[in-house]
Amino acid sequence: MRNSTTAVNVSVVHDTSLSLFQKVLLITDGTVTQLIELYTGELIRVNKIENRIIDNQAIPMEIRDLLQTGNDNTLLKRIILLRGEMKSYLYAESYFVMERLPSDMRIKLETTDIPIGLLWREAKLETHREIIAYHRERNAAIATHFSLDPDAELLSRTYLLYSHGQPMGTITEKFPASYFAD
Repeated sequence: MRNSTTAVNVSVVHDTSLSLFQKVLLITDGTVTQLIELYTGELIRVNKIENRIIDNQAIPMEIRDLLQTGNDNTLLKRIILLRGEMKSYLYAESYFVMERLPSDMRIKLETTDIPIGLLWREAKLETHREIIAYHRERNAAIATHFSLDPDAELLSRTYLLYSHGQPMGTITEKFPASYFAD
């Protein structure tokens, strides 16, 4: 686990203006794909925006520090949308240390559109998630993926994914604050 004394600011999660389901999406340590399917009644699929192998030097220093990577590591940078029939529900940006993933999972991450949570379950990979940040933010580039005004507010969380006590990835998930509000 991280050796950090910085506490996660949970004020976003305790905001009384958020619905119970929005709070569940922010704090769950399960797969959000199934939760969104249950909530919307739609089959949720992965729409890859970016999916490429990069070397350690190509990622932000903050991510390198979180993942405890070195120059010999390669990473998968993956940006996806979780989509229903007519709209996108969640944006996710992730980095995975390829050498720390089972080989079958590496191949499927690179070549399929299977949600990561389902791949973990299929691989029977024991993992632990550590939420390291919650945010309210505005991001015009991401808002366009939801066909929203560029100034639309987004809710997000970032977590580290561990297996065998070693960080194998980090994921940031974002969704519009106007979604799942009832």
